[in-house]
Amino acid sequence: MWQSAIVNSAKRPDRRHLRAAARHPTRRDGVIALAAFLLPWVAALVLVRRHHHLDGETVGILVAVSLGLPTLWVAWAAYRGPRQGSTPGSGLSMAQVADQLAVAVGAQWNAEAAVRRLNDPYPLPVSWTAADPSLTDTWNSLGELATSGAGWPRPAEWGPWAAGPAALAGEGSALVDVLARVPTRRLVVLGEPGAGKTMLVVRLVLDLLARRAAGGPVPFLASIASWNPEAQDLRQWLAAQLLIDHAALGSPAAEYRTEPTQAAALFASGLILPILDGLDEIPDEVRGPAISRINDALQPGEQAVVTCRTQQYQDAVRPQEGAGVTLRGTAAVQLNQLDANAVRRYLCDDAAGPVAKARWEPVLDVLGTDAPAAQALSTPLMVGLARAIYNPRPGELTGELRDPAELCSSALEDRKAVESLLFDGFIPAVYRDNPAGRWTAQDAERWLVFLARYLERTIASPDLAWWRLSRAIPRYICTFGAAAGVIAGVTVGVALATGNASRAWGGAAALDAFGVVAGVVIAILITGAIVLRKPAPVRGIRWRPSRLNVRFGLGSIVVGGVGVVFGAVFGIGSKAAADVAGVAVTAGALGVLAAIAATLFTPDVVPLDLSSAASPPAALAADRRTGIDAGARVALAAGVVIGAIIDSDGYGATAATLSAIVSLAVAWAVGGFVVAAWPSYAIARICLAMRHRLPWPLVPFLADAHQRGVLRQVGVVYQFRHIELQHRLANRDTSRD
Repeated sequence: MWQSAIVNSAKRPDRRHLRAAARHPTRRDGVIALAAFLLPWVAALVLVRRHHHLDGETVGILVAVSLGLPTLWVAWAAYRGPRQGSTPGSGLSMAQVADQLAVAVGAQWNAEAAVRRLNDPYPLPVSWTAADPSLTDTWNSLGELATSGAGWPRPAEWGPWAAGPAALAGEGSALVDVLARVPTRRLVVLGEPGAGKTMLVVRLVLDLLARRAAGGPVPFLASIASWNPEAQDLRQWLAAQLLIDHAALGSPAAEYRTEPTQAAALFASGLILPILDGLDEIPDEVRGPAISRINDALQPGEQAVVTCRTQQYQDAVRPQEGAGVTLRGTAAVQLNQLDANAVRRYLCDDAAGPVAKARWEPVLDVLGTDAPAAQALSTPLMVGLARAIYNPRPGELTGELRDPAELCSSALEDRKAVESLLFDGFIPAVYRDNPAGRWTAQDAERWLVFLARYLERTIASPDLAWWRLSRAIPRYICTFGAAAGVIAGVTVGVALATGNASRAWGGAAALDAFGVVAGVVIAILITGAIVLRKPAPVRGIRWRPSRLNVRFGLGSIVVGGVGVVFGAVFGIGSKAAADVAGVAVTAGALGVLAAIAATLFTPDVVPLDLSSAASPPAALAADRRTGIDAGARVALAAGVVIGAIIDSDGYGATAATLSAIVSLAVAWAVGGFVVAAWPSYAIARICLAMRHRLPWPLVPFLADAHQRGVLRQVGVVYQFRHIELQHRLANRDTSRD
């Protein structure tokens, strides 16, 4: 009996295995082949209604088509089979997927380090010491958690620990060693504004990847400012961010795993090392709860790194009023101000030439003192701005540049005045080299001010995501677009109706109603194109069935069957009842076709090349291709089906052709807007360019600003080089625009 039970259980897989089987490409191809077989016979219903019979020739054609379509599909499926099996992630273990992800992350941050001139001439020597012990758990508690915590790995697997917090001091590239010496391998990096926290963790990502063993955790740097701790679980938010940057991880995980995507499976397997940058950019009132949510999200033994400004972190964990909170199991280090001698060497080495070096003498003389210029040039941010403004680039003449001696002017009374001078001079400096004359420094500054205000005042996030740009459109433009959409839609609808005013089963009134409905649909599409908010771009599509589509198809069949029964019972001697029954049958046939089309044309993310680095232009191009592809497929099916049905119902070839064209256009718009984020972005870009808020070639402008160092790239979004630069531009006096 026990053997029988074991055999029966093996023959009856659980629901998880059934779902995995349903996703199998072979079974999916079988469903598509069956739909292709039934489709011609559904079309035969239309012919029966028009000719009241099917002759032998027509039946032969139907048989040939119904057998030929599935045969062609099966042949195509067999041809593409090897390619499907070679998609990234198929048949790979989670460790192998992590290895592919590590390649992409390394390419991404190596490119970003080159844009930020991290190694030109060399990284600024940032140093750190142990942070205030009151902000963290005691060192003994870290050791206790690492040795006796439930589910934690054995300490021997992580190497020797530091003797105490004081041993965490270091500089340069030593942060990767510091992280390894923390018993829990969890670290908080604290520092003042512009102290170099972000660049330090970028170096940490690259150093971790350089030392990473095959199958080990992959560091994932995410700007935490866009996380809403009150509404979003941290792990789910991180998985969503990972999917935006690396869409290939949206493919299903291996059949033996319960997670829906490879991204979720990587987090569940402990193969992602989250590096959360910018905790201070979360609103003050939710920063404390955010730390609690981080504690809840971290699994036993999971590593993590968090960056934050010192004062904001202190206010969150040890508030003057209310209960405090501690980021459990973490050590903390505090970044120091730059050493004056290190700043001297760096500015001179970057100047590359005795003439350029000599220009810095007035500034070098005050470094290490209490002068405003010395205080300002004690952070990597200000040193980076200064060298961009005053040091020549290849091909530039030193005499044409601004003199760094102005930093020592008596008119600059304090540190803030010097920093304001550097912020204001940065944009004109990076756009002074513009041989093609594509855009002037004045235009670039005006556009960047608009983007900074949009980030600060509209979306309250540092992430400049192109798919959210529709939020920058003023409300009155949305209202005007809605009105234009209604007018255009009703005009098209009335034209359709009046062009076919003679119809036996309802006359012009029914057609006018149809025209108005068509107009409202078009109006909704145009309005939705303006106000649509896509959560994220898509990189590709695949076609799969869904339970909703199947239910819709079955419901449509029931409606059609009821119509047939109604006509058979009440249609005799009643022309109106027979016509209503005919309409119901037509609706049922349309419903079946729509259900089949929806089943075959339900979009989902396609696994793409995981080893390629993410970028905003690449994401936009993939999203645009996806929207056009999806719209074309849906439009083709809808245009042919609706045109054939209208022609078969006696409207005539002209009306059928016009209806097919309109249906094709509407369906193309529906398919594109529902699937992709690009259409709403395109409309927003046009509106903003017409109002001179942004340039017409927006993507090239943003890419150029990134190359010039004004923006930084974090996955598929841009951010300003530093949040302080964003604040400065957003609060710029409007009289300068």
